[in-house]
Amino acid sequence: MAARPDAPRKVVPPESGANGRRGLVDLTVLAVEDILRLVQQEIQLAKLELKEMLVSSAWGGALLAAAGLFALLFLIFLFVTLALVFPLPASPHALAAGIETGIFLVLAAVLGLIGKSRLRIGAPPKTMTSLKEDAEWAKNLLKRNGK
Repeated sequence: MAARPDAPRKVVPPESGANGRRGLVDLTVLAVEDILRLVQQEIQLAKLELKEMLVSSAWGGALLAAAGLFALLFLIFLFVTLALVFPLPASPHALAAGIETGIFLVLAAVLGLIGKSRLRIGAPPKTMTSLKEDAEWAKNLLKRNGK
């Protein structure tokens, strides 16, 4: 069974040279492998976060569509209620239509607010934080080595 290409590999450091030190080439290879692994993991994190945001935004869009439907029903029932109320004295059907109109208004408002709160637009926060930490680490490393 082959290992997954994105799975972390255990890097075995090469044997030390005759003087007990690793060569520059060996250290460079290790550094490049570490950087590649870091970049791959950052990309995986970004993919996961974007997928999560997409699912959340899809639910938000569906809730907003439902809110729009209930807002349309509210308008229809509002006109029906007004048609039943104007020939005074109002019939008991006008009260029932008014209650239904209020229910549709509340449903449209609640679903609209929930849908709006679920919509997420922007950069993935965990990935951005991780990238900023990586950049800060690299700056500190360069400052420390540059002396």
